[in-house]
Formats: sequence, C-alpha cells, structure tokens
Amino acid sequence: MLSYDWLKILAAIAAAVLFICVFFTTVSTRPGQHQVFTVYGYRELFAGESADGFMADLKESGVFSYDILEATQETFGTGQYADAAFTARRSAGEGTVMFTTTNRTSEEDPEATVIGECLGGERAPMALDLDVYLQDCENYLIRFFGGDWREGALLEEEAEACFLKRNGKDRRFRSEEKKREGILLEYERLEQLREDYLFLCARMEDGTLSYVDVKDDAEVVHHKAFALGKLASLRKYYFYTETTKTETEEVTVTSAANVCMFVFRNDEDEGKAARYVENDLRYEPISYLRALIERFGS
Repeated sequence: MLSYDWLKILAAIAAAVLFICVFFTTVSTRPGQHQVFTVYGYRELFAGESADGFMADLKESGVFSYDILEATQETFGTGQYADAAFTARRSAGEGTVMFTTTNRTSEEDPEATVIGECLGGERAPMALDLDVYLQDCENYLIRFFGGDWREGALLEEEAEACFLKRNGKDRRFRSEEKKREGILLEYERLEQLREDYLFLCARMEDGTLSYVDVKDDAEVVHHKAFALGKLASLRKYYFYTETTKTETEEVTVTSAANVCMFVFRNDEDEGKAARYVENDLRYEPISYLRALIERFGS
C-alpha cells in the first residue's frame, strides 16, 4: 500500500507541474513575428570582446521600443554547418540585420566580395534597398508628425490608432489602464524613432556611415548595406583577421575596416505609402545603428 501511495504522490506532482507549465505558457505573451530583434554575424567575422551581453544591454537601456520583446545575436562563422544553420534561420523568417564584409573572395575578379556572394544576383531581394528604406522611414514619420516632421508635434490620434491596430488584442494591454500606458509607450516609440532617424541622417552626411553597393541579377546597382569601417572601436564588436607578410614572417592582425551591415527584408512594406505599412517595427534597425555608432564610434 505504501508503494502505491508513493506512485500516486509522484503522479500528482507530475500532473501539477505539467498544469503549471501549460498555464504559464498559455497566459504569457509570446513574441510575434517582428518582436524579436536578431543580429547575425556572417562568414569570416568573429564576435569581439564587447559582443557578449551587448544586445541585453540595449534591451535593458531602452534602445529598442517597448514592442521588441527579445533581442538576440548569433555568429555563424565558417564551420561545416554554418551555411546550413544560416539557411535554416532564414527559411524560418528569422534575423533582423546581418554583419558581413566587403572583403574580396577572388584575386582574379575584383568585384567578387563576401557581401556580393551573399546578396548579389538573385539573392539581392533578401536585403532591403537602403535608399527606399530610409525614404520609407521619413514618410512614416510624416504620417505621425506632419509635413514638418523634424519639428512638428506628434499627431496623437494617429499614434493611438496605430497602437490599437497593432496591440489592441495584446495580452499586455487587456485592461483600459494598461491600454493607456501602452499608448504613452507608443508616443515614446515614435518620438525616439524621429530622434534616431535624424541622428542617422547626420552620420550619413558627415561620412561616419556610407553605402555599400551590390548588383542584382539585372546588373543594376543598389545601396544594400551600411559601411561601418569608420567606427574606430568596431573591432570590439565584430572583426575579421588578415595575414600580412613581412621580410621575416607572416603576421595576423584583426580589422573591421571592411565590415558592413544590411537589413533583412522581412515584410512586404518596402515602398508602400506609410498608412498601409503593416510592420511598424521595421525601423528598429535605425535605433540599433545609433546605439552601435555611439558605443563603437570612438
């Protein structure tokens, strides 16, 4: 009888644990398709000493908006299964931005580069066209701040409508009080996006950032990535190695001079009128870029 009682007790404990797991899985908020911000490092890139914990720091310090629920980073490297892992991630629609390089991959062909192999030809649509992307962001800001979007006041009714459309049924905002708090967070999101976009434009104008060109399958050149080589401390985040020969030996050094970053195309909003944009979080990479410049720019 004692042994049977122990079996009943163990079964009851197991059932209770299972119930608790199912309950919290059911009531907790799971990140949606665009609520996870993921950074990838590609091919020959190595994560630097400051990479560990950087995404968590950005999340905790409020670099991302309230609607980004997770921030992660993964570096694929050149191992046996690296390309397969990357392909699997993209097949699942994962990844927000990716770091790669403009390093040459062939001594015979000066146009053969790592980013060209990654994004060139038929694969060009994998990344957003940055000319269109930045213009889309400006149009998005005009929607919420009016024609004088640089200085204009936030159109609160438009911002509230945007919030309710996106988060009206979100479990985080079920009560009226939580909805009001969420609307205030939406105001903050849009104000912060305006500041970050203006910051990015200024860094493009002063040459801190520049574009990397990639040809599509019709040999048309597009601005597909941001060149980050002028960020003085970028090696602390991502770097590659180079081997140089001296008279007596070969020396391996680290560099970030040719590192660049592109934004994955994860929606169908490119070039759409701002009022028809479905993915309101598609401009989070702009805030990420600002944080990157401020942290590693000097």
